[in-house]
Amino acid sequence: MRKVVFWLLVFLTTLSLSVGIVFAQPIPQGSVQIVVNRDNVNIRMSPALGADLAGTVNAGYATVANGRSPDNQWLRIDFQGQEAWVGVPVVSVLQGDIAALPIGDPRSIPYGGFESPRSGPSDASSPVSGRLANSGLRLRAGPSTAYPVLANPPRYSVFPVTGRTANNAWLQINFEGTLGWVTSGFVEFQNGGNINSVPVDGITASEAPRSADTRDNYIGILQLMLDRINISQSALDSIRGTWTTVALGERSACQNFPPRPTDINIPNPILAVFNETLEPLRVDFNSAMSNLRLAIDLWIEACGQPQPPNGVVGQATVVGALNAVQTADTLFADLRRRLTALIPSFELAGDECLFTYKEQFDILKIITKGQLVRDQLSPRKTVTGYCFDAVAGDSIRVEIAEIKGNLSPLISISPIDNPTNFLGVGRNLLDERVITVGPIIITTTGRYLLVVADEQENRQEALNSDYALLLTNLAGVTVVNPGLGFDPITGQLMVNPPLDPGVINTIVITPVTGGATSNVCPSLAFLCTQLTCSQAAACLAAGNFSLDPDGNGVACDVGAICVPG
Repeated sequence: MRKVVFWLLVFLTTLSLSVGIVFAQPIPQGSVQIVVNRDNVNIRMSPALGADLAGTVNAGYATVANGRSPDNQWLRIDFQGQEAWVGVPVVSVLQGDIAALPIGDPRSIPYGGFESPRSGPSDASSPVSGRLANSGLRLRAGPSTAYPVLANPPRYSVFPVTGRTANNAWLQINFEGTLGWVTSGFVEFQNGGNINSVPVDGITASEAPRSADTRDNYIGILQLMLDRINISQSALDSIRGTWTTVALGERSACQNFPPRPTDINIPNPILAVFNETLEPLRVDFNSAMSNLRLAIDLWIEACGQPQPPNGVVGQATVVGALNAVQTADTLFADLRRRLTALIPSFELAGDECLFTYKEQFDILKIITKGQLVRDQLSPRKTVTGYCFDAVAGDSIRVEIAEIKGNLSPLISISPIDNPTNFLGVGRNLLDERVITVGPIIITTTGRYLLVVADEQENRQEALNSDYALLLTNLAGVTVVNPGLGFDPITGQLMVNPPLDPGVINTIVITPVTGGATSNVCPSLAFLCTQLTCSQAAACLAAGNFSLDPDGNGVACDVGAICVPG
């Protein structure tokens, strides 16, 4: 299982810091001089017939192409202050090589390409800020109306300005954690800033932007590829048997030819977001199917020709067909291995939920409102997550009380399908034993993610924490009381659901005293043979995991040196 909750913690922690501009790698540049060779040529906003028009030009219109479409049928140009596209068949090349131009497609590929996207999630700031004074704007994935809309900054929004186009027609801004592009005419610069003080082409996002449903489609594409490989296996086995028979000098029936598999065409929006993973799979998948088709086609062709009396076709054909079969078989096996590793395969229990983030996943526990949760954090588990369900109108409060230990808690709540959209974040800024986050008004019915983590860096002592967690719905409660607290005399944890005055419903929980022994670890370098069992337990708690090779939480029990209990 990949620790996706940990990576979300990294994102959350980074988001909380004051971060300066992170400058991008240069966008690949290309320059091909072209001239339009006929009249009434349409210049379009995106590389597709029927796309919105940017304008029309006549024969003799000369310009410079700086990009090409993935199918090499369109060229990107600067047209009247914005990015636009012209078809290859209607232009003549005066100087340069179209094949050397960088690939782009505003319908799916973010500005800057896969390797250096200029739109998407980012925590970057800027000393230059802008404000929308008179109206809202659409935040797009690139400097053109052909790019998809990422967000809609409302009127009076203030945001960092991180980049611009060379003609100053578009600005790159960071709106609530998303880099994108807006037209510059509606933006007022603040505090003496100006458009020429930000870099051309802007800065790089942490990753390409993705839509809400892309994740499901990504897993679906992986599963489709695996299913098609499994379906095509019978065709591969059949044609292998045929050519093996022929190679041995025997006859094989020219009937019931195996089905010819087709290539896979991955939709551009999914291929753009997950290009690093999907493109190598796509290339190998289509290569495997191409070799399988070749082996089948060679047999169909051989069956259409008069055969020698012994039924043996040409030796070169046999060798070529068997090589194609072997290549397809090798690719099938490798693709199965890679796809199986990428596709989550598990069965969830009734109290478990699946959390996915950045193409990784974790299985988390589902907790309910009003349920007291007991858990621990340690050097081996510095972050954990939970799922809970809420309906629109709920008023959610989260309380965490450290029963013992040295936890420096960081708590976050977000929709599970949009985990970086933090609805609430809490920290222990005043060294309190009970931390409260909320109330948070739930506006959308669905499943939510709750993360508890230790955010202290460079610890001098090992993390060892036992805590209680209480999730409460305050909607409709007339008098709101604390849910968790400690008795000032006994130090015991008190759990008191928020009820009306006069209702006594207090639960007493005695603090847990187990865990690390009171014995001191003499040295983290000592082995089991150099320690008593209580010293070994102390050293394990301090971070010497070599004392627990089987990972069961008991020090030096391998070989019965120390017996649990």
